Amino acid sequence: MYETIVFLLILSFLVIIHELGHYLLALKNKIRVKEFGLGYPPRILKLFTYQGTVFSLNAIPFGGFVQLEGENGPEDAKKPIANKKQEDDGWGPFFSKSMSARLQTLLAGVFFNFVFGILAFGIIFTQMGIPQDLSNQARIHELKENSPAFSAEMKENTNIVGFYSEYDKEWVVISSITEVQDYVDGHLGEEVIVKTTEPCQSTICPESYEEFQVYLRKETERSESEGAMGVLFTTVVYEHYPWYLAIIKGSIYGFREALMLGVLILKALGTLVVDLINGRSIAMDVAGPVGIIHQAQTYGFFDGGFLNILSFAALLSINLGVMNLLPIPALDGGRAVFILLEKVIAKNKIEKIANWANYLGFFVLILLMVFVSVNDVMKFF
Repeated sequence: MYETIVFLLILSFLVIIHELGHYLLALKNKIRVKEFGLGYPPRILKLFTYQGTVFSLNAIPFGGFVQLEGENGPEDAKKPIANKKQEDDGWGPFFSKSMSARLQTLLAGVFFNFVFGILAFGIIFTQMGIPQDLSNQARIHELKENSPAFSAEMKENTNIVGFYSEYDKEWVVISSITEVQDYVDGHLGEEVIVKTTEPCQSTICPESYEEFQVYLRKETERSESEGAMGVLFTTVVYEHYPWYLAIIKGSIYGFREALMLGVLILKALGTLVVDLINGRSIAMDVAGPVGIIHQAQTYGFFDGGFLNILSFAALLSINLGVMNLLPIPALDGGRAVFILLEKVIAKNKIEKIANWANYLGFFVLILLMVFVSVNDVMKFF
């Protein structure tokens, strides 16, 4: 129950951020906004009015919405004009504005979701430190208690750099976790000498070494959760900086992470489309709210305090931004495509096509959400 409430609060917050982007760019482009709603109708309470926009509290306590005047064409505009002063200052309905103004307003929600994701990742990396890659090192992260490595008094935060056995009669140089695994698999049941560095500082390790005599357990001599030596490795270390540098480096790294995540999501969506075209079932590859909550529980996003929850929110925000950018009717990306088509098709004709396409797209998206949610529930049984 706790996880569901946290998820709904996060998603509501992200939806409101998205809608706030639409609203602020509508103000910037002097587009009249009918209503900014917290939650979804029916309306419970009219909170206040600002520049002709009604800010409301609604019955369904989830997300929010912005209703632009004339977003579905001339028939959607107010008659008569409610605010003569705004009209004299150049304010007007959505459909009457330039292509640039409409595209800015439509895509602002996606932009705000990406900005939040970048800021969230920036805060996370500023606090945790900047991840440094250790893929070219065999860095020991943890020693399992009562394991051969623990008994030999090996040390954490050191690199394994070599092995020696009586059978090989020579040192085997090691430079990665994979090389450690390959060597160990070939010497199970043997007692070997393990050479390690002394404790490292971030990615830099001293040039002085230590040697330990370690027995490599066979599979029958250990539990399934432990390896032959009882060593857990890590491929990343977090480097900390003074606060003024941490903010800058954290923000830069956050931007990179958000960008990489967006690309990964697009690649995954492309794979799903290809699989769908080829007739392969994608039921197990997609997840709705129920599936997302379950996956978040599995990966421990709700168990690690504020930074873990913030990381989950950043992932969702980037995901929400990418999904809304897709050229699908009813989504911001689809609406933007129809606006761009005005370059080759008469505006009044494309508006009618867009309206029908958006209604159909919205209906299909609702059906898809229902299907995915039912599929999520069925996976548990």
